[in-house]
Amino acid sequence: MIEIYNTLTRKKEKFIPLKEGEVKMYACGVTPYDEMHIGHARQAVVYDLIRRYFEYSGYSVKYIRNFTDIDDKIIKKANNQGKESKEISEYYIQQSYIDLEKLKVKKATHESKVSECIEEIIQYIQVLIDKDFAYVANGEVIFSIDKFSEYGKLSNRKREDLINTEESRNKKNQNDFVLWKPSKPGEPSWNSPWSSGRPGWHIECSVMANKYLGEQIDIHGGGLDLIFPHHENEIAQSEAYSGKQFAKYWVHNGLIMIDGAKMSKSLGNFLTVKDALNKYLPEEIRYVILIHKYDSDIDFSEELFLNARKRMAYFYTTIDKLNNLKEGSNEPATSFHLKEKFVEYMNDNFNTSKVIAEIGEIFKELNKMIASGSYSQSTIDDFLKEFREVSSILDLFNEDPKQYLKNLKEKVLDIDESYLNQKIEEYKRAKENKDYSKVDEIRQELKDKKVSIQDNPDSITWEMIF
Repeated sequence: MIEIYNTLTRKKEKFIPLKEGEVKMYACGVTPYDEMHIGHARQAVVYDLIRRYFEYSGYSVKYIRNFTDIDDKIIKKANNQGKESKEISEYYIQQSYIDLEKLKVKKATHESKVSECIEEIIQYIQVLIDKDFAYVANGEVIFSIDKFSEYGKLSNRKREDLINTEESRNKKNQNDFVLWKPSKPGEPSWNSPWSSGRPGWHIECSVMANKYLGEQIDIHGGGLDLIFPHHENEIAQSEAYSGKQFAKYWVHNGLIMIDGAKMSKSLGNFLTVKDALNKYLPEEIRYVILIHKYDSDIDFSEELFLNARKRMAYFYTTIDKLNNLKEGSNEPATSFHLKEKFVEYMNDNFNTSKVIAEIGEIFKELNKMIASGSYSQSTIDDFLKEFREVSSILDLFNEDPKQYLKNLKEKVLDIDESYLNQKIEEYKRAKENKDYSKVDEIRQELKDKKVSIQDNPDSITWEMIF
């Protein structure tokens, strides 16, 4: 049975869906005012993988991911560029799809936009007013946290310790939050009973989840930085609206650090997905994300990606060997039980870190078998069958190995293969002629270009230097 760490209860719990065989899942998406950064990518990869694993486990999954396409940042950028807000948001939504496709992230069941849900947002807010959970002041509609007795249960914060930085002169309590606000001249606006305006941040996700999934959902996901105030406020307004528990399981992914500091534009350590894809192969980025437990922070560094590059080259080189093995010996068949281990680790709060570590250990054993020639073909065939099934869920290691290694060479090496082959031939001739100064010269020349020559007993090969 799948167990999930639930932020709401602060413990790991067995997953029992609201309706047998079905999973209703919502994850907060991006505000499309700029290029996606690597933190957005991590979140998208994580919840896509969780969705995939539920489907692999036999569940029917309805997964909603949103775009907050009405936001101050979008409006500011549109005004600065002399464009409409919709033009800005649509451009970056399309860019995010391009980025996520490269990282093998599938589209959600529905990709919801705030701008498509304005009518539902207005109706939802009116219910909160009618139930006396919200009040109107000077065209604003504000949620009263004092009316919701369980406020703070997700973040485990006491009311006296709350700090809400959202500005409004109309609040009765500084920690109340805005559901609707009047628009300023030149800003997008919609008519409502209270003012010509637009929705506040928090109400949007509650309404989109309700529109596509209903009043109660199984899983709500997002980054750790959204626990307060965003998810806390979602719970308050959703449960005030319906009188029912909103989300049964709250799942939060860890944050991205860059060389030990939290990733931030203001610190100048901001890494977009496009910048990352210029430096690294898409699968290297996906590997870096999945070797970490989804709820732990990741410290992105050149060293981390260098190690990932080495490991991915190792995995694909081994896969290529396995695909091209000659008939094995008469050794007894061995089972590595990969699929069994995969299910065990993924059932334990989606622990991809352990899954990939297990694959690494198996590959180590397989390489020993290959080197000694002591393997049975059935062992290899059975392993590859299970491995392909597991890798299809992870969406790792399932590219053509020769093509992957070719792409890696093109990414790493500053030379083409014909030049390299020519140098290897020159190296062979220099060795045959005992011209050792030329041998050393060629070896150093290639080393400067990240290539290491390997002198084997019956051949001369080369490897990339990472």
